[in-house]
Amino acid sequence: MGEPQPERLMSPIDPMTAAVIASDRVLSWDEVETRARRLARALDGAGVSLGDVWGVLARNRVEWAEFSLGNARAGSRIVPFNWHLTAVEIAALMDDSACRLVVVERDLRSLVEDAASNAGTIETIIELGPEYEAWLDDAGDEVLDERPSGSPLMFTGGTTGKSKGVTRAELGAGISNFAATWGGWGSLVRMPEHGATLITTPLYHALGSAVLAASLAKGKPVVVTARFDPAATLELIERHSITTAPMVPTQFIRLLKLDDVERSAHDLSSLEWILHTAAPCPSWAKVAMIEWLGPVIYEMYGSSEGTGPAICDSQEWLDHPGTVGKASARIEYSIVDDDGNDVPLGEVGTIYCRRADGAPEYYGDPEKTASIQLSDGRFTVGDLGWMDADGFLYLADRRVDLILIAGSNVYPAEIEAVLSEHPAVGDVAVFGIPDPEWGEQIKAVIEPVGPGPIDLDDVAGFASKRLAQYKLPKSYDVVDQLPREAHGKLKKRFLRDPYWAD
Repeated sequence: MGEPQPERLMSPIDPMTAAVIASDRVLSWDEVETRARRLARALDGAGVSLGDVWGVLARNRVEWAEFSLGNARAGSRIVPFNWHLTAVEIAALMDDSACRLVVVERDLRSLVEDAASNAGTIETIIELGPEYEAWLDDAGDEVLDERPSGSPLMFTGGTTGKSKGVTRAELGAGISNFAATWGGWGSLVRMPEHGATLITTPLYHALGSAVLAASLAKGKPVVVTARFDPAATLELIERHSITTAPMVPTQFIRLLKLDDVERSAHDLSSLEWILHTAAPCPSWAKVAMIEWLGPVIYEMYGSSEGTGPAICDSQEWLDHPGTVGKASARIEYSIVDDDGNDVPLGEVGTIYCRRADGAPEYYGDPEKTASIQLSDGRFTVGDLGWMDADGFLYLADRRVDLILIAGSNVYPAEIEAVLSEHPAVGDVAVFGIPDPEWGEQIKAVIEPVGPGPIDLDDVAGFASKRLAQYKLPKSYDVVDQLPREAHGKLKKRFLRDPYWAD
């Protein structure tokens, strides 16, 4: 099939030093390269080759580096399954993607087997550990012939409906361009060229996987953790002199609600770049993080569909409070009304995007692909927002989350930002429920910071001093845990839909 692939996809300073570090295992750059070649051959030998789909169901661990590189070498399409899903949900993703093979963590195998029994596509299940290692060893580590690079098949988060696989033209560059492609993305979002990366966000999500690939492409060692722990995160930053870390706003809030002793116990001066995205960040939390850590907080707007990146640093955000960034070189934004017309600066409408490489496609769903596009090729994921005269983009909310009270628009993100600042509120969701007189009324569901009762009258009084009367929740519920994805997105429909069932 042509000339062999390049021997190396990454160019670290010293191939024998650590590339990926987890609590129980460390792999050098040489080991990652070798294991990626073996994985590519193993996939090819199992019949998963050009354009074929395979999946991974595993928590954050060192093998994610070889999953990324091995998939590129095989020319295949990797689906990172969310291990929080049920077997029924995973089976639907398997069927939608025509997934043929799954690599799975040992204690998640029964979940995959249950899902596979309800899906009609799975031919092979490989368990991480001795079975996986033998599979790689049997494959050998010679490079495959040159072929188009493999790419991720990312599924949307399912926060507003059924998850759909997304394909994008930019992700299929040649294998020899792996480092340039992913390193280029890192440069677009202003990732430092040096130092180590800490990933505590799930690697099944686009943010974590992109930061991993960009770090490897730039020769930056990566520390991965299986779960986020606020105090442990600070210790890891100090121990590994971390410069680079992706996070989500819920992690900011958990860090900020550590006591002063815990927050001051570690040297965090190595930090240069913390990138957040995936969910609205309350302004109070953004300001507090900048005051604590300095101007190292960066915000990115984007999605699996490729609506970004827009990017802003701490100073740009302070100069344009509330912005999610300014368009990078690969994207152009416009704000459009319900009739498809562009609206004036400062006016809220639907955010549409234009990319030089075209609109994304929903895997196997041309009707949904067409539904998100205008006739001129601009596309949307349904976010509402506006732009200022300097070209900075602002989010109002998701269209599906918009609350209409007597014809007036109310944006839940604004109310959530206020309620989250209350010291007893650990997390919060705000949405509209039916109201016979006004059409909708505002409901707030709160997850307390700790065990024990929460004074809802105090929370309501706190909100009343900061929000107009018509924006105040009419009722509050308290739950042990909100249905939020590990990467930060809230599945608000699980809370809202029962009220609208009739």
